[in-house]
Amino acid sequence: MPHLRLWLLALAPFAALGQIRVQPLDEPLSVSGELAELRNHHFHSGIDLRTGGTTGKNVYAVAEGWVRRIVIRPDGYGWALYLDHPTGHTSVYAHLESFSPEIWAYVRTQAERLGEYRLDLYPPRGFLTVPEGSVIGTSGNTGASGGPHLHFELRDQASEEILNPIPLGLRVPTPVAKPRLWARQNERWRPAGDSLSVSSWYDLAVTLPEQGFSVYVDDSLRAEWALSRWSFDVQRGADAGLALSLHSQQGVRGFLLHPTPTQPAPGWHVHLSLPNQPGRYRLTVNSGDSVVWSGPVRLQSRELRAVQPRKLLESESWSLELPAQALAWDQNLSFRAEDRRVVVAPDAAALKPVRYEWHPDQLADSLWDKTYLAVRDGRGSAKIPGTRIEGGIRFTSKTLGSGDVRVDTEGPECRFLRREPSGRVWIQVRDELDVEIVRASINGAWVWAYLDAKANALWVDAGSEIGQLELQVQDELGNLTTFTHIL
Repeated sequence: MPHLRLWLLALAPFAALGQIRVQPLDEPLSVSGELAELRNHHFHSGIDLRTGGTTGKNVYAVAEGWVRRIVIRPDGYGWALYLDHPTGHTSVYAHLESFSPEIWAYVRTQAERLGEYRLDLYPPRGFLTVPEGSVIGTSGNTGASGGPHLHFELRDQASEEILNPIPLGLRVPTPVAKPRLWARQNERWRPAGDSLSVSSWYDLAVTLPEQGFSVYVDDSLRAEWALSRWSFDVQRGADAGLALSLHSQQGVRGFLLHPTPTQPAPGWHVHLSLPNQPGRYRLTVNSGDSVVWSGPVRLQSRELRAVQPRKLLESESWSLELPAQALAWDQNLSFRAEDRRVVVAPDAAALKPVRYEWHPDQLADSLWDKTYLAVRDGRGSAKIPGTRIEGGIRFTSKTLGSGDVRVDTEGPECRFLRREPSGRVWIQVRDELDVEIVRASINGAWVWAYLDAKANALWVDAGSEIGQLELQVQDELGNLTTFTHIL
Protein backbone atom coordinates (compact mmCIF):
# COMPACT_ATOMS: atom_id res chain seq x y z
CA MET A 1 0.00 0.00 0.00
CA PRO A 2 2.78 2.57 0.59
CA HIS A 3 3.74 2.42 -3.09
CA LEU A 4 0.09 2.99 -4.05
CA ARG A 5 -0.11 6.05 -1.78
CA LEU A 6 3.08 7.47 -3.32
CA TRP A 7 1.68 6.84 -6.78
CA LEU A 8 -1.58 8.62 -5.94
CA LEU A 9 0.33 11.54 -4.42
CA ALA A 10 2.29 11.83 -7.64
CA LEU A 11 -0.91 11.80 -9.68
CA ALA A 12 -2.53 14.67 -7.78
CA PRO A 13 -0.33 17.51 -9.06
CA PHE A 14 0.03 15.72 -12.39
CA ALA A 15 -3.72 15.77 -12.91
CA ALA A 16 -3.90 19.42 -11.89
CA LEU A 17 -1.11 20.64 -14.14
CA GLY A 18 -1.57 18.21 -17.00
CA GLN A 19 2.19 17.99 -17.54
CA ILE A 20 3.37 14.37 -17.84
CA ARG A 21 0.43 12.65 -19.47
CA VAL A 22 2.48 9.82 -21.02
CA GLN A 23 5.62 8.21 -19.61
CA PRO A 24 8.79 8.85 -21.71
CA LEU A 25 9.53 5.10 -21.96
CA ASP A 26 7.37 2.00 -21.86
CA GLU A 27 6.55 1.11 -18.26
CA PRO A 28 7.55 0.00 -15.73
CA LEU A 29 10.26 2.64 -15.37
CA SER A 30 13.51 1.92 -13.54
CA VAL A 31 15.90 4.58 -12.23
CA SER A 32 19.69 4.44 -12.56
CA GLY A 33 20.42 8.07 -11.65
CA GLU A 34 18.40 10.30 -9.36
CA LEU A 35 17.60 13.98 -9.52
CA ALA A 36 20.18 16.19 -7.72
CA GLU A 37 22.78 13.42 -7.47
CA LEU A 38 26.26 14.76 -6.80
CA ARG A 39 28.32 14.85 -9.97
CA ASN A 40 31.63 16.56 -10.79
CA HIS A 41 30.96 20.31 -10.79
CA HIS A 42 27.16 19.94 -10.81
CA PHE A 43 24.04 18.36 -9.45
CA HIS A 44 22.40 15.84 -11.79
CA SER A 45 19.65 17.84 -13.46
CA GLY A 46 17.36 14.99 -14.48
CA ILE A 47 16.42 11.39 -13.81
CA ASP A 48 18.21 8.59 -15.65
CA LEU A 49 15.87 5.81 -16.78
CA ARG A 50 17.21 2.35 -17.55
CA THR A 51 16.70 0.82 -21.00
CA GLY A 52 17.76 -2.74 -20.17
CA GLY A 53 21.36 -2.20 -21.20
CA THR A 54 20.34 -1.75 -24.83
CA THR A 55 19.63 1.11 -27.23
CA GLY A 56 16.75 1.65 -29.63
CA LYS A 57 13.81 1.81 -27.19
CA ASN A 58 10.95 4.08 -28.23
CA VAL A 59 10.98 7.48 -26.52
CA TYR A 60 7.63 9.24 -26.23
CA ALA A 61 6.59 12.88 -25.93
CA VAL A 62 5.18 13.15 -22.41
CA ALA A 63 2.59 15.71 -23.56
CA GLU A 64 1.64 17.62 -26.69
CA GLY A 65 3.99 20.37 -27.71
CA TRP A 66 6.59 21.44 -30.22
CA VAL A 67 10.34 21.00 -30.68
CA ARG A 68 12.12 23.95 -29.13
CA ARG A 69 15.74 22.83 -29.46
CA ILE A 70 17.77 19.99 -31.05
CA VAL A 71 21.33 19.24 -30.00
CA ILE A 72 23.86 16.83 -31.50
CA ARG A 73 27.33 16.72 -29.95
CA PRO A 74 29.90 14.03 -29.08
CA ASP A 75 29.91 14.99 -25.37
CA GLY A 76 27.35 16.30 -22.89
CA TYR A 77 23.80 15.22 -23.75
CA GLY A 78 24.80 13.71 -27.11
CA TRP A 79 21.66 13.62 -29.27
CA ALA A 80 19.00 15.54 -27.33
CA LEU A 81 15.52 16.96 -27.86
CA TYR A 82 13.86 19.80 -25.96
CA LEU A 83 10.06 20.00 -26.24
CA ASP A 84 7.99 22.98 -25.10
CA HIS A 85 4.49 22.33 -23.80
CA PRO A 86 1.43 24.59 -23.42
CA THR A 87 1.63 24.13 -19.64
CA GLY A 88 4.77 26.30 -19.52
CA HIS A 89 7.17 23.40 -19.07
CA THR A 90 10.02 22.04 -21.19
CA SER A 91 10.77 18.31 -21.30
CA VAL A 92 14.29 17.16 -22.20
CA TYR A 93 15.32 13.77 -23.64
CA ALA A 94 19.07 13.14 -23.82
CA HIS A 95 21.61 10.54 -25.02
CA LEU A 96 19.26 9.49 -27.84
CA GLU A 97 20.29 7.18 -30.65
CA SER A 98 17.95 8.64 -33.28
CA PHE A 99 15.15 11.13 -33.90
CA SER A 100 11.76 10.57 -35.49
CA PRO A 101 11.76 10.73 -39.33
CA GLU A 102 10.17 14.20 -39.38
CA ILE A 103 12.64 15.64 -36.87
CA TRP A 104 15.60 13.92 -38.55
CA ALA A 105 14.65 15.30 -41.98
CA TYR A 106 14.81 18.81 -40.54
CA VAL A 107 18.14 18.13 -38.79
CA ARG A 108 19.71 16.60 -41.89
CA THR A 109 18.70 19.55 -44.05
CA GLN A 110 20.07 22.08 -41.55
CA ALA A 111 23.32 20.14 -41.05
CA GLU A 112 24.04 20.11 -44.78
CA ARG A 113 23.09 23.77 -45.13
CA LEU A 114 25.47 24.72 -42.34
CA GLY A 115 28.10 22.13 -43.26
CA GLU A 116 28.41 21.22 -39.58
CA TYR A 117 28.37 18.05 -37.51
CA ARG A 118 28.02 19.56 -34.03
CA LEU A 119 24.55 21.11 -34.00
CA ASP A 120 22.47 23.33 -31.72
CA LEU A 121 19.27 24.10 -33.61
CA TYR A 122 16.20 26.14 -32.64
CA PRO A 123 13.34 25.41 -35.08
CA PRO A 124 10.71 28.15 -35.47
CA ARG A 125 8.07 27.94 -32.73
CA GLY A 126 5.42 25.42 -33.73
CA PHE A 127 7.31 24.28 -36.86
CA LEU A 128 7.83 20.74 -35.54
CA THR A 129 4.76 19.83 -33.50
CA VAL A 130 4.55 16.59 -31.51
CA PRO A 131 1.30 14.96 -30.39
CA GLU A 132 1.03 13.58 -26.88
CA GLY A 133 2.57 10.08 -26.73
CA SER A 134 4.15 10.25 -30.20
CA VAL A 135 7.53 8.56 -30.75
CA ILE A 136 10.07 11.36 -30.96
CA GLY A 137 13.17 9.16 -31.16
CA THR A 138 14.88 6.11 -29.74
CA SER A 139 17.03 5.74 -26.63
CA GLY A 140 20.78 5.51 -27.01
CA ASN A 141 24.19 5.95 -25.45
CA THR A 142 25.41 9.15 -27.11
CA GLY A 143 27.37 11.94 -25.46
CA ALA A 144 28.84 11.68 -21.97
CA SER A 145 26.74 8.72 -20.87
CA GLY A 146 28.07 5.83 -18.85
CA GLY A 147 25.88 3.27 -20.64
CA PRO A 148 22.58 3.00 -22.53
CA HIS A 149 19.80 4.95 -20.80
CA LEU A 150 17.41 7.87 -21.22
CA HIS A 151 18.17 11.09 -19.35
CA PHE A 152 14.82 12.80 -18.76
CA GLU A 153 14.25 16.18 -17.17
CA LEU A 154 11.67 18.91 -16.79
CA ARG A 155 12.33 22.63 -16.75
CA ASP A 156 10.35 25.78 -16.21
CA GLN A 157 9.94 27.15 -19.72
CA ALA A 158 10.38 30.81 -18.77
CA SER A 159 13.25 30.57 -16.28
CA GLU A 160 14.97 27.36 -17.51
CA GLU A 161 15.04 26.19 -13.87
CA ILE A 162 15.27 22.47 -13.21
CA LEU A 163 12.10 20.90 -11.77
CA ASN A 164 11.40 17.61 -10.04
CA PRO A 165 9.36 15.55 -12.55
CA ILE A 166 8.06 13.02 -10.02
CA PRO A 167 5.35 15.27 -8.49
CA LEU A 168 4.40 16.17 -12.06
CA GLY A 169 3.58 12.60 -13.02
CA LEU A 170 6.78 10.65 -13.71
CA ARG A 171 6.03 7.20 -12.27
CA VAL A 172 9.25 5.78 -10.85
CA PRO A 173 9.84 3.46 -7.88
CA THR A 174 10.69 4.83 -4.46
CA PRO A 175 14.47 4.70 -3.92
CA VAL A 176 15.60 1.63 -1.98
CA ALA A 177 19.04 2.89 -0.91
CA LYS A 178 19.07 5.17 2.12
CA PRO A 179 21.33 8.07 3.09
CA ARG A 180 24.20 7.31 5.47
CA LEU A 181 26.33 9.43 7.79
CA TRP A 182 30.13 9.28 7.46
CA ALA A 183 32.72 10.74 9.82
CA ARG A 184 36.34 11.74 9.24
CA GLN A 185 38.62 10.83 12.12
CA ASN A 186 42.41 10.88 11.93
CA GLU A 187 42.07 11.92 8.27
CA ARG A 188 40.13 8.73 7.40
CA TRP A 189 36.44 8.56 6.49
CA ARG A 190 34.38 5.75 8.05
CA PRO A 191 30.66 5.03 8.52
CA ALA A 192 29.51 6.77 11.70
CA GLY A 193 29.42 4.60 14.81
CA ASP A 194 27.17 4.98 17.86
CA SER A 195 29.08 8.07 19.02
CA LEU A 196 31.52 10.43 17.36
CA SER A 197 34.47 12.65 18.14
CA VAL A 198 35.41 15.04 15.32
CA SER A 199 37.54 18.14 14.89
CA SER A 200 34.72 20.11 13.25
CA TRP A 201 31.26 19.77 11.76
CA TYR A 202 32.92 19.66 8.35
CA ASP A 203 34.21 16.18 9.25
CA LEU A 204 30.67 14.80 8.79
CA ALA A 205 29.03 13.99 5.45
CA VAL A 206 25.80 12.41 4.19
CA THR A 207 25.66 10.04 1.22
CA LEU A 208 22.63 10.07 -1.10
CA PRO A 209 21.88 13.71 -0.25
CA GLU A 210 19.57 13.95 -3.27
CA GLN A 211 16.87 12.43 -1.05
CA GLY A 212 17.13 15.52 1.17
CA PHE A 213 18.12 15.72 4.82
CA SER A 214 17.71 17.84 7.94
CA VAL A 215 20.16 18.45 10.78
CA TYR A 216 19.21 18.77 14.47
CA VAL A 217 21.58 19.61 17.33
CA ASP A 218 20.24 19.10 20.86
CA ASP A 219 16.73 18.75 19.35
CA SER A 220 16.98 22.16 17.65
CA LEU A 221 16.53 22.24 13.86
CA ARG A 222 19.68 23.80 12.43
CA ALA A 223 19.58 23.27 8.68
CA GLU A 224 17.76 21.49 5.86
CA TRP A 225 18.94 20.62 2.36
CA ALA A 226 16.76 19.63 -0.59
CA LEU A 227 16.78 20.42 -4.29
CA SER A 228 13.46 20.40 -6.09
CA ARG A 229 14.00 23.50 -8.27
CA TRP A 230 17.23 25.27 -9.20
CA SER A 231 18.98 27.13 -11.98
CA PHE A 232 22.12 26.12 -13.85
CA ASP A 233 24.06 29.16 -12.66
CA VAL A 234 24.30 27.68 -9.15
CA GLN A 235 25.53 24.28 -10.29
CA ARG A 236 29.04 24.66 -8.92
CA GLY A 237 27.56 24.69 -5.45
CA ALA A 238 27.83 20.92 -5.73
CA ASP A 239 31.59 21.27 -5.39
CA ALA A 240 31.15 23.56 -2.38
CA GLY A 241 29.39 20.81 -0.49
CA LEU A 242 31.21 17.77 -1.86
CA ALA A 243 33.29 15.82 0.67
CA LEU A 244 36.14 15.39 -1.79
CA SER A 245 38.37 13.21 0.38
CA LEU A 246 35.46 10.85 1.12
CA HIS A 247 35.10 10.30 -2.61
CA SER A 248 38.81 9.73 -3.15
CA GLN A 249 39.16 7.40 -0.13
CA GLN A 250 35.94 5.39 -0.22
CA GLY A 251 34.65 5.85 -3.76
CA VAL A 252 31.32 7.29 -2.58
CA ARG A 253 29.95 10.78 -2.97
CA GLY A 254 28.93 12.55 0.20
CA PHE A 255 27.64 16.02 0.95
CA LEU A 256 28.98 18.01 3.90
CA LEU A 257 26.63 18.13 6.84
CA HIS A 258 26.58 21.92 6.82
CA PRO A 259 27.17 24.48 4.04
CA THR A 260 30.59 26.06 3.91
CA PRO A 261 30.56 29.74 4.94
CA THR A 262 32.22 31.09 1.79
CA GLN A 263 30.37 29.10 -0.88
CA PRO A 264 27.02 27.75 0.37
CA ALA A 265 25.42 25.32 -2.04
CA PRO A 266 21.90 25.84 -3.42
CA GLY A 267 19.10 24.04 -1.65
CA TRP A 268 20.18 24.99 1.88
CA HIS A 269 17.79 26.51 4.36
CA VAL A 270 19.75 27.41 7.48
CA HIS A 271 17.58 27.92 10.56
CA LEU A 272 20.37 28.26 13.13
CA SER A 273 24.13 28.02 12.81
CA LEU A 274 25.78 24.92 14.19
CA PRO A 275 27.45 25.40 17.59
CA ASN A 276 30.95 26.80 17.16
CA GLN A 277 32.42 25.95 20.57
CA PRO A 278 34.12 22.70 21.62
CA GLY A 279 31.80 20.51 23.64
CA ARG A 280 29.45 17.53 23.65
CA TYR A 281 26.26 17.69 21.60
CA ARG A 282 23.49 15.40 20.47
CA LEU A 283 23.21 15.23 16.67
CA THR A 284 20.27 13.87 14.69
CA VAL A 285 20.19 13.67 10.90
CA ASN A 286 16.87 12.85 9.24
CA SER A 287 15.88 12.11 5.67
CA GLY A 288 12.16 12.33 5.09
CA ASP A 289 10.49 10.42 7.93
CA SER A 290 13.57 8.28 8.62
CA VAL A 291 16.47 8.84 10.98
CA VAL A 292 19.81 8.62 9.18
CA TRP A 293 21.85 8.84 12.40
CA SER A 294 21.36 10.00 15.97
CA GLY A 295 23.84 10.07 18.84
CA PRO A 296 26.38 12.06 20.83
CA VAL A 297 29.10 14.06 19.08
CA ARG A 298 32.13 15.57 20.79
CA LEU A 299 33.36 18.65 18.94
CA GLN A 300 37.07 19.04 19.57
CA SER A 301 37.90 22.55 18.32
CA ARG A 302 36.38 25.87 17.36
CA GLU A 303 35.86 26.20 13.62
CA LEU A 304 37.41 29.27 11.99
CA ARG A 305 36.96 29.97 8.29
CA ALA A 306 38.67 33.01 6.85
CA VAL A 307 37.56 34.91 3.75
CA GLN A 308 39.77 33.88 0.84
CA PRO A 309 41.61 36.57 -1.10
CA ARG A 310 43.09 36.01 -4.53
CA LYS A 311 46.12 33.77 -4.19
CA LEU A 312 49.20 33.46 -6.41
CA LEU A 313 51.54 30.50 -5.90
CA GLU A 314 54.88 30.41 -7.72
CA SER A 315 57.61 27.82 -8.22
CA GLU A 316 60.43 27.78 -10.77
CA SER A 317 58.98 28.75 -14.16
CA TRP A 318 55.39 28.11 -13.03
CA SER A 319 52.61 30.03 -11.29
CA LEU A 320 49.14 29.04 -10.11
CA GLU A 321 46.49 31.72 -9.63
CA LEU A 322 43.36 31.10 -7.57
CA PRO A 323 40.68 33.81 -7.71
CA ALA A 324 39.06 35.03 -4.49
CA GLN A 325 36.70 32.52 -2.93
CA ALA A 326 38.02 29.80 -5.25
CA LEU A 327 37.63 26.99 -2.70
CA ALA A 328 34.90 25.83 -0.36
CA TRP A 329 37.21 27.03 2.41
CA ASP A 330 40.76 28.27 2.61
CA GLN A 331 43.40 25.56 2.27
CA ASN A 332 47.11 25.60 2.97
CA LEU A 333 47.99 24.50 -0.55
CA SER A 334 51.54 23.52 -1.46
CA PHE A 335 52.72 24.15 -5.01
CA ARG A 336 55.92 22.75 -6.44
CA ALA A 337 57.24 22.67 -10.03
CA GLU A 338 59.81 20.45 -11.70
CA ASP A 339 60.45 21.40 -15.33
CA ARG A 340 57.19 20.46 -17.10
CA ARG A 341 55.48 19.02 -14.03
CA VAL A 342 53.57 20.71 -11.20
CA VAL A 343 52.55 19.16 -7.89
CA VAL A 344 49.58 20.56 -5.94
CA ALA A 345 48.49 19.24 -2.55
CA PRO A 346 46.13 18.51 -0.93
CA ASP A 347 43.19 17.75 -3.23
CA ALA A 348 40.71 20.61 -3.12
CA ALA A 349 37.54 21.16 -5.12
CA ALA A 350 37.90 24.38 -7.09
CA LEU A 351 34.64 26.31 -7.32
CA LYS A 352 36.02 28.71 -9.91
CA PRO A 353 38.45 28.18 -12.80
CA VAL A 354 42.11 28.44 -11.79
CA ARG A 355 45.01 29.52 -14.03
CA TYR A 356 48.29 27.72 -14.45
CA GLU A 357 51.02 29.62 -16.29
CA TRP A 358 54.24 28.14 -17.59
CA HIS A 359 57.15 30.27 -18.78
CA PRO A 360 59.62 27.79 -20.28
CA ASP A 361 63.25 28.73 -20.82
CA GLN A 362 63.40 26.84 -24.09
CA LEU A 363 60.60 25.72 -26.37
CA ALA A 364 60.64 25.58 -30.16
CA ASP A 365 58.46 28.24 -31.79
CA SER A 366 56.44 25.55 -33.55
CA LEU A 367 55.46 23.96 -30.23
CA TRP A 368 54.06 26.94 -28.32
CA ASP A 369 50.55 26.28 -29.70
CA LYS A 370 50.84 22.49 -29.43
CA THR A 371 50.89 22.03 -25.65
CA TYR A 372 48.31 20.85 -23.15
CA LEU A 373 48.25 20.26 -19.41
CA ALA A 374 47.26 16.78 -18.23
CA VAL A 375 45.99 17.42 -14.70
CA ARG A 376 44.25 15.29 -12.07
CA ASP A 377 42.46 15.91 -8.79
CA GLY A 378 40.31 13.81 -6.47
CA ARG A 379 37.35 13.91 -8.87
CA GLY A 380 39.11 12.84 -12.04
CA SER A 381 41.40 14.09 -14.77
CA ALA A 382 41.38 16.68 -17.54
CA LYS A 383 43.46 17.63 -20.56
CA ILE A 384 43.61 21.40 -20.95
CA PRO A 385 44.93 22.92 -24.21
CA GLY A 386 47.24 25.87 -23.63
CA THR A 387 46.75 29.48 -24.71
CA ARG A 388 49.86 31.41 -25.71
CA ILE A 389 50.54 34.58 -23.70
CA GLU A 390 53.53 36.91 -23.68
CA GLY A 391 56.54 34.80 -22.76
CA GLY A 392 54.52 31.79 -21.71
CA ILE A 393 51.52 29.48 -21.92
CA ARG A 394 48.33 29.67 -19.85
CA PHE A 395 46.13 26.70 -18.91
CA THR A 396 42.71 27.60 -17.47
CA SER A 397 41.10 24.67 -15.71
CA LYS A 398 38.28 23.67 -13.37
CA THR A 399 40.57 20.88 -12.19
CA LEU A 400 42.90 21.87 -9.37
CA GLY A 401 45.62 19.27 -8.95
CA SER A 402 48.97 17.94 -10.06
CA GLY A 403 49.80 17.65 -13.74
CA ASP A 404 52.37 17.80 -16.49
CA VAL A 405 52.74 19.56 -19.83
CA ARG A 406 52.62 17.42 -22.93
CA VAL A 407 53.25 18.30 -26.56
CA ASP A 408 51.06 17.00 -29.37
CA THR A 409 51.85 17.72 -33.01
CA GLU A 410 50.12 14.73 -34.59
CA GLY A 411 46.63 14.69 -36.04
CA PRO A 412 44.12 11.99 -35.05
CA GLU A 413 44.84 8.43 -36.17
CA CYS A 414 42.13 7.05 -38.47
CA ARG A 415 41.45 3.47 -39.57
CA PHE A 416 38.58 1.92 -41.56
CA LEU A 417 36.59 -0.56 -39.47
CA ARG A 418 33.52 -1.79 -41.36
CA ARG A 419 30.53 -0.96 -43.49
CA GLU A 420 27.16 -2.09 -42.16
CA PRO A 421 24.23 -3.28 -44.35
CA SER A 422 22.45 -0.03 -43.42
CA GLY A 423 25.18 1.90 -45.25
CA ARG A 424 26.77 3.22 -42.08
CA VAL A 425 30.58 3.28 -42.40
CA TRP A 426 32.62 3.11 -39.17
CA ILE A 427 36.05 4.71 -38.87
CA GLN A 428 38.25 4.33 -35.80
CA VAL A 429 39.59 7.69 -34.59
CA ARG A 430 42.22 7.92 -31.83
CA ASP A 431 43.91 10.96 -30.31
CA GLU A 432 45.21 12.17 -26.96
CA LEU A 433 42.74 15.08 -27.02
CA ASP A 434 39.12 15.64 -27.99
CA VAL A 435 38.43 15.37 -31.73
CA GLU A 436 35.93 17.06 -34.02
CA ILE A 437 34.79 16.35 -37.55
CA VAL A 438 35.75 19.08 -40.02
CA ARG A 439 34.22 17.55 -43.15
CA ALA A 440 33.09 14.20 -44.55
CA SER A 441 32.41 13.67 -48.26
CA ILE A 442 31.91 10.91 -50.81
CA ASN A 443 33.13 11.72 -54.31
CA GLY A 444 33.35 15.35 -53.18
CA ALA A 445 29.72 15.60 -51.98
CA TRP A 446 29.05 16.46 -48.33
CA VAL A 447 27.69 13.61 -46.18
CA TRP A 448 26.51 13.36 -42.59
CA ALA A 449 28.81 11.85 -39.94
CA TYR A 450 28.74 11.55 -36.15
CA LEU A 451 31.61 11.15 -33.72
CA ASP A 452 31.17 8.57 -30.93
CA ALA A 453 33.86 9.82 -28.55
CA LYS A 454 33.42 6.95 -26.06
CA ALA A 455 34.07 4.36 -28.76
CA ASN A 456 36.98 6.32 -30.31
CA ALA A 457 35.12 6.01 -33.60
CA LEU A 458 32.82 7.86 -35.94
CA TRP A 459 30.27 6.74 -38.46
CA VAL A 460 29.51 8.17 -41.88
CA ASP A 461 26.04 7.96 -43.42
CA ALA A 462 27.21 6.56 -46.77
CA GLY A 463 23.97 4.84 -47.78
CA SER A 464 24.55 2.89 -50.99
CA GLU A 465 27.18 5.29 -52.34
CA ILE A 466 30.40 3.94 -53.80
CA GLY A 467 33.59 5.80 -54.57
CA GLN A 468 36.08 7.76 -52.49
CA LEU A 469 35.27 8.62 -48.91
CA GLU A 470 37.29 11.59 -47.62
CA LEU A 471 37.25 12.47 -43.97
CA GLN A 472 38.86 15.47 -42.24
CA VAL A 473 39.16 15.44 -38.46
CA GLN A 474 41.19 17.58 -36.07
CA ASP A 475 42.02 17.66 -32.38
CA GLU A 476 41.73 20.55 -29.92
CA LEU A 477 45.18 21.86 -30.86
CA GLY A 478 44.25 22.11 -34.54
CA ASN A 479 46.23 19.04 -35.69
CA LEU A 480 44.41 17.97 -38.84
CA THR A 481 44.16 14.52 -40.44
CA THR A 482 42.75 13.84 -43.91
CA PHE A 483 41.74 10.19 -44.29
CA THR A 484 40.56 8.57 -47.55
CA HIS A 485 39.05 5.18 -48.25
CA ILE A 486 37.54 3.61 -51.37
CA LEU A 487 34.00 2.33 -50.72
